Amino acid sequence: MKLQRTKRLLSVASVVAAAGVLPLISATPASADQGACTKYLANKGYLVGPKVKSACANPALHTPLGVVPDFDCTHGLRVAGVKDQHAIDACKRA
Repeated sequence: MKLQRTKRLLSVASVVAAAGVLPLISATPASADQGACTKYLANKGYLVGPKVKSACANPALHTPLGVVPDFDCTHGLRVAGVKDQHAIDACKRA
């Protein structure tokens, strides 16, 4: 009797754990994209070429505290000649 109860409890616990982990595994990126990043820079007067498109392909991290730009995105844009604040703002849109 005690063994059946333990098995049932473990079964329920694994289903609950799977239900909590599954959304984290299958989460998709936010709706912002490379196009929003490149459009922002084009509106600021930058030439949008392959380096800018490549940098903008690195998506921002969306946290409960806000949007954090990807390091590879901001670094790539700075190397391409984009001003720091514009790179940060653009990468938050990626």
